[in-house]
Amino acid sequence: MKDLDPLAFTVELGQFYEKSKTAGTVSVTMKRMTATRLVKASKVKKEMPKGGSAVIANSEKDNINYPCLVRAVFKKHKISTIIAPDDFDRFQNAYSTIIRAYMDSLKKKDRSKKVKKVSK
Repeated sequence: MKDLDPLAFTVELGQFYEKSKTAGTVSVTMKRMTATRLVKASKVKKEMPKGGSAVIANSEKDNINYPCLVRAVFKKHKISTIIAPDDFDRFQNAYSTIIRAYMDSLKKKDRSKKVKKVSK
């Protein structure tokens, strides 16, 4: 899985959607990071991601803003990024622009009309 910065992630996600027009699907997940996830991420990356610290006092737990983890999968290609709370609005706008741009390839679901039973 490639860890990218948010701008590179949106560019790569656009490429995933472009490739998925011919075949395949793109799956995107978003998770809020917690204190335990931050500790696990810091052990793997040897540094803390932006937007939070792993050691939090009890009085500060209510006021802390955790970063958001975003992952995308297309076939066997996986990308991820960590969004700081301050940058989340900017990322959300870029993400919604990409979603709107590639929504034209969706197909309408065929629904057969159900025949209503006549009650006696």
